[in-house]
Amino acid sequence: MAVVPASARWSAGMASAVFLVPLILIAPTYGVGLWLFLAAVGLLTAAVCSVPSFYRRQDRFRVACAAAGFTVAGVWLPLLILGLLAVLSLGGWPWFLAFLFMPVAAISALIAAFQRARGPEHGRAAVALGRVAAAVSVAGWFVLAL
Repeated sequence: MAVVPASARWSAGMASAVFLVPLILIAPTYGVGLWLFLAAVGLLTAAVCSVPSFYRRQDRFRVACAAAGFTVAGVWLPLLILGLLAVLSLGGWPWFLAFLFMPVAAISALIAAFQRARGPEHGRAAVALGRVAAAVSVAGWFVLAL
């Protein structure tokens, strides 16, 4: 039984944090309303992204990472398409880009966790990409929250 390295678990946790940070930043500033729906979607996808961290065996961890990435893509792709249609007609590109970077950062972090599960020497480029995408996502939400 191969045990998953801690860096892989941190990458999976980073995917979950990408969805939780905007909720913490935006809720006090803008309250609820339409954000309630997006907050529910964000909490559900954060829960899905946190599932791989509970598996110690390499094979189950990798399956959970793949399933979480597929779920994030399946949930957020229709929302981003609807958001793009709204942005094209109403404007609001900063909000769209902030919402776009959330699933991109989460999926890249899950890919990094999937690759890091084979060992600490694997997936270094994916980890760097995941961290950069997560930093850009969180920085964008800080700007929008101000």
